[in-house]
Formats: sequence, structure tokens, C-alpha cells
Amino acid sequence: MGSPWSELLANLAVVAMFVSVWIHTHVWLTRKAAPVRTTAFGVLMGVGAVTVMMTPVPLQPGVFVDLRGTMIALAGFFGGPIAGVIAGMMAVAFRVFEGGIGSVAGIATIGIATVIGMAGHFALRGRAPGRTDIVILGAATAAAFPLGLIVLPSPIMRAVWADVTLPTTLLVFVSIVISGLALYQERRRVEALAVKRIYKAIVEALPDCLNVKDLDGRFIAANPATAMLMHAPDAGALIGKTDFDFYPQETARKFREDELAILEAGVPSTIEQRLHHRGDVFGWLSTMKAPFRDQAGAIIGMITHNRDITARKDLENELADSRVRLTNALTHMADGLVMFDAEGKLRLCNDQYRAMFPLTADVRQPGADYRDILRVAAERGEEIVPPGKIEEWIEGIIGSCKIASNLQIRLGDERWLDIRTRPTDDGGSLSVISDITAAKQVEAELLAANEKLSLLAHRDGLTELMTRRAFDDSLMLEFARSQRNATPLSLLLIDVDWFKRFNDYYGHPAGDDCLRAVARCIQATARRPADSAARYGGEEFAVILPETDARGAFLIAENLRRAVRDLRLAHDASEMKIVTISIGVAAFDVSGPSMERAELLRRADEALYGAKAAGRDRVHGWRPHVSAPLSQGMQKRK
Repeated sequence: MGSPWSELLANLAVVAMFVSVWIHTHVWLTRKAAPVRTTAFGVLMGVGAVTVMMTPVPLQPGVFVDLRGTMIALAGFFGGPIAGVIAGMMAVAFRVFEGGIGSVAGIATIGIATVIGMAGHFALRGRAPGRTDIVILGAATAAAFPLGLIVLPSPIMRAVWADVTLPTTLLVFVSIVISGLALYQERRRVEALAVKRIYKAIVEALPDCLNVKDLDGRFIAANPATAMLMHAPDAGALIGKTDFDFYPQETARKFREDELAILEAGVPSTIEQRLHHRGDVFGWLSTMKAPFRDQAGAIIGMITHNRDITARKDLENELADSRVRLTNALTHMADGLVMFDAEGKLRLCNDQYRAMFPLTADVRQPGADYRDILRVAAERGEEIVPPGKIEEWIEGIIGSCKIASNLQIRLGDERWLDIRTRPTDDGGSLSVISDITAAKQVEAELLAANEKLSLLAHRDGLTELMTRRAFDDSLMLEFARSQRNATPLSLLLIDVDWFKRFNDYYGHPAGDDCLRAVARCIQATARRPADSAARYGGEEFAVILPETDARGAFLIAENLRRAVRDLRLAHDASEMKIVTISIGVAAFDVSGPSMERAELLRRADEALYGAKAAGRDRVHGWRPHVSAPLSQGMQKRK
């Protein structure tokens, strides 16, 4: 018999080979169901266990030792009970086939390794294993190895104990730690790639422009919206180019000056930029620029987020023009004019001034004291004065005459006056008064029109729910508030079951009526002021539930599902014969692991996928390890 060290090191090479095989081939199973991947992992580890058993360290006739426990423990720990049992059974079958007086001990060793691997898997309670977990697994498996030797006959056990216990125990520990860390790193790599794909999809789907430049202003990354803004064929056409390649020189030069100023300051900044394309096409951008730093904190480029605000600027300019026109019109009217001296005595006024104050026109005469005039105006209800504060009100107005001011006041008869006051050289004051009631009405109408435009931009025309963009803004705010206030936040994603069939069967007008009916149920369910309901896609809806944990969200979702069923909307193209919905529930709890907003969306989408996969017309909460493809918005479902 050779040295156990050299024999077992050969076993270690076999273990490493099979772990490497899994790392380099498991990507082929990415799109397979979880049980298929688990079974494949268990079979591979079982084959590995059999292979190391074919090159064992012979101790006595029929008595062998090897690193089979490593493969079996790894199968149970990383693959769960299915993989552990498969690998264990394959190893047991081969050991029984080999036979010999050590077969009972070998089977016991296999069983112990299987139990330790699965126990470690259950101890994780659904979370991904870490480095410490792997070390503990290696220590537990190595420590349990001598237990298998106990069942050997005493003379044989004493003969082999000293020779193999140390090398086998040590190499079992080392092989599990090395192999486990390799599998751990591979899992992290795969998770990182998945996150990268998600971020890439989000960035590419953004309607706003997002790009990164190096210190010389050359694009190193850009999303399709940036290419569209810059009239480039695609985002790839921007890479390595600068603004000077796409904009007129003056526009590109101004953009570069803004970037250099922010790079010099070293802090993010939001600015408005005038956009000029070749061909005299103009626009406006709201631009957030932030320095891009490496891991050492050194600035290596610039991150830019652009939002086209041309429509908003047009509205602002229109409003500003309206105010200018209104001001010009008032300037040429026969305005009221009044002059008071340093003692507050009325010295000069015109008829239009007295006409603007009909209830006190009799006291607004030259020589009258301004305080007396104001006191009479308050007593007769011509001017609105806080109860019990007449004298304070009078002194405030007298004080305002000592400085240049422009006041707008509302009279008791609902008229508005604009009072422009300037102090005179002799200590008195001169005021020009205009009736701006019409102007105030126009301003209110413009504000109402702007509010209506804003409402139309954030409300879906069919269902009256929020639009997808308004939903994204609301989710961003509520998610940040939940993190800041340490309160739970839940999200429902809702899909009308078999809606394409409904449209095909009943026609699009009936489909619109169906969506409106479902939207009314959603509005009635999300009735708290803080709740937000949106039309997420064609037949998809979403509900944001602030300060609501998973249990509360599930109850709300179930009530909503029943409410839609209770409508009893006919749907002969569905197996249910009525319109039903499927709902995915995900919750963010600050007491749990940290989570990004995109992760909350992903979980809700996976839960919705699970509800549909389970037969529709049901509510599913998110569970770890649920495999579901991300949707296009998230993904169009039939």
C-alpha cells in the first residue's frame, strides 16, 4: 500500500475535475426548471463520488478510504435533498457492488456525508451559502469521517486508524472548502451577470437619456434614448465619439463647458440646457450630471441623465408671454393713482382711484389720514381684515409705504387690486392701483389648464389610473420613503387572465369595457390616500401599498381577486367562463435583507408568473428560487 497522502491527493484532483465540469457546463441548464438542474447536479456529484471510489486507498482486503464524502456533502449542501439523495444512492450502489468487509463502514460514511450535506442546506433556510458556511460544512464532514470507521471490526479499525485518519480528515476538509468556494464564487458570478442583465434592460428601456463619458468627453456607454436624442443610428454609433460629432459647434462647446465645470467642482449638478440640432431644430433638456469615479474615488468620467423638457418650456414661455401681454394691457388702462405725504395725509388722487373703492369713496378725499381711511374700509367690509387685528393690519400697510412694494389684495367684493407703491423723496409715497381681477382669473385658468395637462400626462385615458411613467415615479418616492421611515412597502402586479382571448372573442370595445371594470375594482380596493394604482401595460395593472406588510398586501390582493370574480363578467373564451385576474405580491420589509426597487418589481413579477403558472385566478406571494422570465414592462403576457 502506498502513502495515503499521495493516493488521496489523486482523489482530490478528481473532485476538482468534477467541480470544474459543473462550473463550465451548468449554464446549459440555466433555462431548465429547478428540479432538472438539481437532478443534474446530483447525478454529476454522484458520478464524481463513484469515480473517486474507483481510485481509493486500500487499507485491508475489502476496506478502502477515499474522498467520496466530499462529493456527496457538496451535492446535499448546494443542491438540496434531491441532489444529496441522488449522489448518496449512486455511491451506495457502487459500494455495495464493490463489496468487502468494509462495505458497511463505507455505506455508513456515505449516509453520514449525505445527512451532513442536507442538514447544512436546511440550516441555510433559503439563503445563499457564504464562506463561513462552507468552512463549517468542511469541518463537520471531516469530523464525521472517523465515525464510519467505528463499524469496522475492532482489529481492522485499530490497524488502519492511525494511518488514514489524519490525511483523510484533513483532505476531506480541504477538498470541501476548496470545491465549495469554487461553487460559491460561480454562484456569485452568475448572480452578478443576472443583475447586470437586469440593469442593462432597465437602462435600455429608459425613456430618458443616460450615458457615460470619459474625461475627454468621449462616450463610453449610452442607452438607445441617447442615440435617438442625438439622431445617431444606434447607441453603438456614439461610442468613442463626442458631442462635437453630432451637434453644431456652439451647442457642443456649451455642453462641454458645463461638463468641465462640474468635473472641476466634483459634485453632481442639475441644469437646464438649450438644445440645438443641425437644421435649426431647438429644444430644452433638464440635465443631471455627476462625476464618475473609480473604486479609489478618483474622477474618471461623467455620468449624464437628460430629460427632454421642451414641451414644459413651451408651456412656461406661453404662460410668461400671457403675463407680459396682461401687464401691458393693464399699463395702458386708466389706473387709479394716489399720493400720501410723510404724515400719511392724502394729497392727490384721481377719480379711478375712488371708483376702485366704492364703499369708502366718500372718505378718500385730499387731507384724509390714511389710517382713518383704512379703519373705515375695515369697518365697512370693503377690505378683508383678520378679526381683532385691525390696528396691526393698518400699521403693516403704513409700514409698506416706506419701501418700494408691489402688493396684490383681494377686496370684500372678490375683486383683486394690484398696488404698486414707491416712496417719494419727501418721505411720502406714490401708489398706482390697477384692477387685476380679470388677470387673476386668467392666471387661475392657466394654472388650471396646466394642472389638467399634468393630470392628462399622468393618467391613463382608458382606465383613469396612473400611467406607467407616473407609477415609476410614485414607486421611486414610496420606496425611498419606506427606507427612510423604516416602514414596510408592498407591491401588487395584476394581470387579466386570458385577455387576448377575450379581445379576440368579444372585440376590442368590449375589451376596453372589461379593463375599465377591472380598474374600478382596483380603485375601490386601493382606497387609502397613500395607495397608488396604475395601468402597468396592456392588461396589466399595479398597486403600490405603502406601510403594508406582506400579510396585509395578500389580504388586499385576495379581496381584489374576489371583487373581480363578483363582477361575473362573461368570458366564454376562458376556462372559468368569467373574467378573472391573477395577482403577484411582493413586499419590502426594512427588517429583512436590503433590497433595491428593481428587486421589488422583479419579485412581484415572479409572483405573478407563479400565479399564472399555477392555473390563474389566484394570488401568489413571492418565494425565493422561483424561476420566471422578466417581462417587457415586465413582459407582455397573454
